[in-house]
Amino acid sequence: METFFDTPDRSSNEEILAEIIPLKENSLINQMLEGFPDLAVILNENRQIIAFNSRASKIFKTDNYLDIVGKRVGEAIYCIHSNEMEAGCSTSLFCRECGAAQSIKKTKDSGLSAENECRIITSVDGKECSLDLLVNTNPIIINDKSYMLFAIRDIENEKRRQALEKIFFHDVLNTAGAVKGLAEMLPQLDNEDERNKFATLIKQSSQQLVREIQAQCELRNAEDGKLLVEFKRVTANGILTAVFDIYNNHNLAEGKSLKLELSENDFEFSSDGPLLIRSLNNLFKNALEASGRGEEIRLSFSVRKDEIQFNVYNQTVIPANVQLQLFQRSFSTKKEKGRGIGLYSVKLIIEQYLKGKVSFISDETNKTIFTIALPIKPNE
Repeated sequence: METFFDTPDRSSNEEILAEIIPLKENSLINQMLEGFPDLAVILNENRQIIAFNSRASKIFKTDNYLDIVGKRVGEAIYCIHSNEMEAGCSTSLFCRECGAAQSIKKTKDSGLSAENECRIITSVDGKECSLDLLVNTNPIIINDKSYMLFAIRDIENEKRRQALEKIFFHDVLNTAGAVKGLAEMLPQLDNEDERNKFATLIKQSSQQLVREIQAQCELRNAEDGKLLVEFKRVTANGILTAVFDIYNNHNLAEGKSLKLELSENDFEFSSDGPLLIRSLNNLFKNALEASGRGEEIRLSFSVRKDEIQFNVYNQTVIPANVQLQLFQRSFSTKKEKGRGIGLYSVKLIIEQYLKGKVSFISDETNKTIFTIALPIKPNE
């Protein structure tokens, strides 16, 4: 069987059964597993689960022991990439960038302990969920045979705290500081044109401040299943113009070529305009941040059959290893902690609430194009 990362070999059902019986009867092993505050499992030489603690049962969403043993960790927690290859978990292209798969492989190959942060997207009953985990793997010997202890710690709250600190202690504070500075200078200006210019800048900065706070409220409500969506008739040209106007005179646009491709025949469809605009804002801002001076960033739309597609184009090709991790919560190409929720929030809101689909292509021929595809009549 084909693999892009770890070995495809699996133990047979008979071999798994022969391994789990001694472990089930070993009280010391069971006590050790129950001592972990989160999921803990024991893996055999082929990375298959042969024992696990009660906390793992909750994550696996089954009380039937035999439903889990023999599976690999990604398969047991419903990772969206675990069944892409015939050989299962740890063998797809995406697994190359998975912190859990990397730790398991290192411990298996070297006999050394390993620790990695891991971002996994799971899918249960058609609903996707992003996990932020800290993974530990350790070699252990049981009855003169080599196994691996695999344990995780949920670090979602830590990542969320870092994100909020980054946004509110840096982004929001910077914007608020700009508003304060402009407001303090306004009374000192005698020239009417300059006063009008500063008043416009204050208005734009205030709007940006409100957008940043609203985006965080929307993301939290979306994750909690409490986001209110109001479908109304909107126009494609109106949506794109709203996005373009926000960043046309932004400092991120300095020295870059921004193009807005509107249609002579505007198109009307049903969606939640503010949510769609903020999602496109994220894509457009990312394109601006990824682009260098003189490079083109383009906004456009097209209508195909029963859907409308909004496209955000830029000339920078995304590295292959980065492409494999896009849309994962907390993943970012930027070095600062607390980044990486922009694309995640776009996918969450568009796919879970606006009934659409987010995709991208990035290669030397097409460069990079992110697409939001929405049904023209979402209620049908």
